[in-house]
Amino acid sequence: MRPSAWVAPVLFAAGIAFLALAFARGEATLSLVVIFPVITATGPWAVLGVLLILASFVAGFFALTRRMTAPVQGAEAPEAGAPPSTPERRWGGVVFLGPLPIVFGSDARVATAMLILAIVLFAGLLVFTFLLFAL
Repeated sequence: MRPSAWVAPVLFAAGIAFLALAFARGEATLSLVVIFPVITATGPWAVLGVLLILASFVAGFFALTRRMTAPVQGAEAPEAGAPPSTPERRWGGVVFLGPLPIVFGSDARVATAMLILAIVLFAGLLVFTFLLFAL
């Protein structure tokens, strides 16, 4: 794994650590608006934590686009006149519209995996919501 692949996770972990510090010092509060967490920052540690988390999203996006456009290592050059061969990529995703998941994928196996992911994410959301209201 390249060192640049570690930038986004490290920034995200640092952002979470700074937010935890801000919560412990009383410089930030967390509220839930419908299903969206909202952080209110009143101190520098909370602002730094939020900025680091946003920077991790940007770094992760650029790392993914760089990885998708990078040439495959160890690939042999095609013979003259032969069409270039590309490895088949499989993809899929889950989009939540409120509590309803929309699952899509390039083939049935990926779509099934995304459906399982949607069920796990929805169950986690329910547990989080019940725990939040129980406190």
